[in-house]
Amino acid sequence: MSQSRVFKQTAISLAILGGALFHTSSAVANAQYDPATNSVIIEAVDVPSSKSHVNAPTFRAVLRLVASGSSDIELELTDANVISTPSAERAHFDPVFGQVYLPNIDVGGTKFNAVLEVVPNANPLRFRVKGLHEQAFTGCPAFARPSENVPNACVLEGEYNQDITLTNNTLWIVGGGVFIGGDRVNSATLTIEPGTRLIGRSGLDFLYVRRNSKIHAIGTPQHPIVMTGPNEQLPGEWGGLVLAGNAPANGCAEGVAVCEQLDEALTTPYGGGNPHDNSGVVKYVSIRYAGFEVRPDEELNCFTMLGVGDGTTIDFAQCHMGADDGFEMFGGTVNLKHLVATYNDDDGFDWQIGWVGKAQHVLVINLPDGSDAGIEADNNERNHNSLPRSLGKVSNFTLIGSGSGVDGHGIVLRRGTAANIYNTVVTGFGRSCITLDNTATFDHAGFPGNLSGSLTMENSYVNCDVNFNDRPTEPFLVSDWFNSQPGNVAGDPQLNGYLPAAGSPLLTGGAPVPNDSFFDPVNHIGAFADANDDWAKGWTFGLE
Repeated sequence: MSQSRVFKQTAISLAILGGALFHTSSAVANAQYDPATNSVIIEAVDVPSSKSHVNAPTFRAVLRLVASGSSDIELELTDANVISTPSAERAHFDPVFGQVYLPNIDVGGTKFNAVLEVVPNANPLRFRVKGLHEQAFTGCPAFARPSENVPNACVLEGEYNQDITLTNNTLWIVGGGVFIGGDRVNSATLTIEPGTRLIGRSGLDFLYVRRNSKIHAIGTPQHPIVMTGPNEQLPGEWGGLVLAGNAPANGCAEGVAVCEQLDEALTTPYGGGNPHDNSGVVKYVSIRYAGFEVRPDEELNCFTMLGVGDGTTIDFAQCHMGADDGFEMFGGTVNLKHLVATYNDDDGFDWQIGWVGKAQHVLVINLPDGSDAGIEADNNERNHNSLPRSLGKVSNFTLIGSGSGVDGHGIVLRRGTAANIYNTVVTGFGRSCITLDNTATFDHAGFPGNLSGSLTMENSYVNCDVNFNDRPTEPFLVSDWFNSQPGNVAGDPQLNGYLPAAGSPLLTGGAPVPNDSFFDPVNHIGAFADANDDWAKGWTFGLE
């Protein structure tokens, strides 16, 4: 059997099982259990053929119950057919993690939710029920206490040294600093189901996954995981999400072989000697109204990553209206894809303290009254040449300023950072599209026409009232640096909102990032291939 056929059957099977076990009490069931045939009939499941869900085909599928023990329920795929994609609720298959979520299944009049996973090497294809529960709220688990004034809500508090799962039939309240695991002791995994909502009530309510512990938060395009504030109106209503890992950072005294640092806001430790450290999965997660200034210039961000390693998956994540930065990496090697940073107070995408990672398909939109930078990139504030030097290798960013003339720079490269930027569009920023700052930043770059390769930008568009923050006192002009590299253009990118318009030069102006399998090979500039490639639609907030 061909690999595509196996994949398709696997995806269908998982989607079926997920549908059979889930439900939304107020919605028509997406799947039903038929006792006459001992089968689950899934009416609609999306089965992406790539890592993106855009234009995924939809199937109707049947799974037959083949094993039901005290701990395991398994189902076998018996039939699957492509159907037209309905606008109604659908199951979803995740091809990367072999997981199916079905939000609504009717079993004898009772509705359930379920998560299914592929049984490895099963032939015929089988799927195991990983998570199963009624959709109706049934009370708080032992690890949480009931909320005193919010119905169907449970409060998370303190430190958790055991694995816990947050189900989507409960509203979870983040009470103060909620820590998963101790620091490299009593490690735990936090699992969050698709469609789950977490609410922090104040700036010092935050969710923190410590070193050696993990988060397993996999939502779907129709059922994202939402982490938000109580009123959903203003930045800083709660503290946000923090991951701490064991990957390298910089800033320690010279000669320290393995540098560990303290977080600026919480003074908690992060970093280590494992670049491939795994802090888990954050996928189809929307973080809203987060961030908090603990002390002057020392903040919790919307999503803070501290020494997070490249074994971690961050894909399809949003930061909306954060009080400080959207996504910020302090050291580490974490790689990221499909990010949306909308209307954050400070920067959309920020790195420092030796982050050596990659990112692709990123949309940043500034506040109407002005945020700071689309990308702000530092090496180390105190020692600009501290090693390992920050090196962000990024491609396919769309950075959109407010157009009001009051916000900051599109891209700021400073304090000795290195960067390789590809296929990026920068437009509408008030101060400049691009600025380079600090002697250490210029020194390792080389000179226009003879660049070292450590600070580059190719196949990119800029379109601001001031495109380049040129200062004659610097070793070279930013404009000369930009214009000396291939494929760069200062001109109108022809956007329709955040998507390229018909006839836009962005549609064909890009090129694949050379010799790096992390990056999807593309020939377009910006986060979206064309108007039909809106991977941000549906699971994000604030773009409609």
